[in-house]
Amino acid sequence: MNTTATNRKTKTVILVFLIFGELLSTFDKVAINVAVIPISKEFGLTETQMGLVISSFFLSFAIMQPIGGSLADRLGTRKVIVISLITWSVITIFTGLAWSLASLITIRFLFGIGEGSYPAASVAAIGETFPFEERSRAKSTLSAGGKIGGALGSLFVAGLITGFGWKLMFVILGCVGLLLSPLYIKYYHPGGTDVQKHGTNERITLIELFKKPLLWKLMVVYFGFSIVSWGSQSWLPSYMVNVHHLNLVSMGALITIPAILTIVGVIGIGWILDKYVAGREKIVIITGSLTTMISLLFMTQSPSIVEVLICMTIASISIVSGVVTIFTIILKHIPGSGVGRASGWIYLSGNLAGVVAPTVMGFMIERFNGSYEAGFWFLIAALIISLLIGLTIQTNSDKTNKKEREIGFQVQ
Repeated sequence: MNTTATNRKTKTVILVFLIFGELLSTFDKVAINVAVIPISKEFGLTETQMGLVISSFFLSFAIMQPIGGSLADRLGTRKVIVISLITWSVITIFTGLAWSLASLITIRFLFGIGEGSYPAASVAAIGETFPFEERSRAKSTLSAGGKIGGALGSLFVAGLITGFGWKLMFVILGCVGLLLSPLYIKYYHPGGTDVQKHGTNERITLIELFKKPLLWKLMVVYFGFSIVSWGSQSWLPSYMVNVHHLNLVSMGALITIPAILTIVGVIGIGWILDKYVAGREKIVIITGSLTTMISLLFMTQSPSIVEVLICMTIASISIVSGVVTIFTIILKHIPGSGVGRASGWIYLSGNLAGVVAPTVMGFMIERFNGSYEAGFWFLIAALIISLLIGLTIQTNSDKTNKKEREIGFQVQ
């Protein structure tokens, strides 16, 4: 048997399943951001109330991150991912049955519980299956899958809402997940001999993880990046419709352009991280923070929709590059037995930002008489924090004691 070919096939199959899961979860997450327009009209909701609906998902989603990461480390990623997929698909269907503000908040909270285990488990699956020198590219490819979901999701969801209404749209999305779940049960089996070759069975406790300054720094940086990601993702559809006067379908089509262009950029950053900046990853974090701040600033002043799309594209590539870098550091500097838990706590910080960002942006927009510029300045302020903390991150040089760097105990 050709072991190399077998391992390559296993890695490819696992990555394909992870990408499909990322696609579907992104579809289901962005659906509410597009549906917010007809939902708010049907139920007569204010911007602040819709911000609460969106934030209710992030609250439970955040709570589940460390739990899901711990379960992935203990039980393996297969069980966690399959159960998560089935659960969030069922609750997505129930979103289409919502009848009031209270029911929307409750259902979206439950949806966050169902989907909350997936992100950390998917990162742990990369750690289970890919060797160190391939993990940045694997993670960046997975992130590209999320960007594809964001690109296609806005357009697809807008089309479904236009054709069938927002309620049936959620039912259709949930049914797709349920139809895919038998394939995961039968064919999704992560793991491989490459993992054992790189010493990632080294045990690390939760207390040891918390003693690492690097983990706390990455949590803060990811919090700032996620303020921008979830804040802009939650309110860009409304911004495009209300400020630039696009209809729902045109908005869905145009918003796919930055997401599609980001796919190329995020795959490229994985290659750069593996080949050229190992041990100096903070360069990407710092650059990403600065570039995104400048792009958002220009976007708030741009009267042209073309200029807005250019700024959105640059900001999207910069943010996703920084996010991929954060998880590259986790995958390369935390022992394999702790990758799920470390990722869970990173995702926890990011999704706490998801609780804060939509509501604060909605409040800022409402408080300043419909001015979206005030909301975007809130995002810029969050990036300043990420930049300052990013400057303090230290990782070992790629030439420094490779064995200890792989085990993860020399990172500060």
